[in-house]
Amino acid sequence: MVCGITTNHCCETTARVGGNLGYRVLFALDATHTFDRQGPDGTVLTADQLAQATATNLHGEFATVVTVDQLLAAPPGTSSN
Repeated sequence: MVCGITTNHCCETTARVGGNLGYRVLFALDATHTFDRQGPDGTVLTADQLAQATATNLHGEFATVVTVDQLLAAPPGTSSN
């Protein structure tokens, strides 16, 4: 399970590497945090927009994006898709 700071940097990278190495990665999106960022053209993306982009990038390819509630409700060793 991946959680931590920052969603779109360290957490996303960890999930991608884990997925590429063949691990079953659960990405607890609501257990990550990120910050607003300004792009090279001056456009600012909010933390929520960046987190949603990360979820979209990862889900179904590198990881299964879940919530903490889904993880807590799932019996040990099962996925909460």
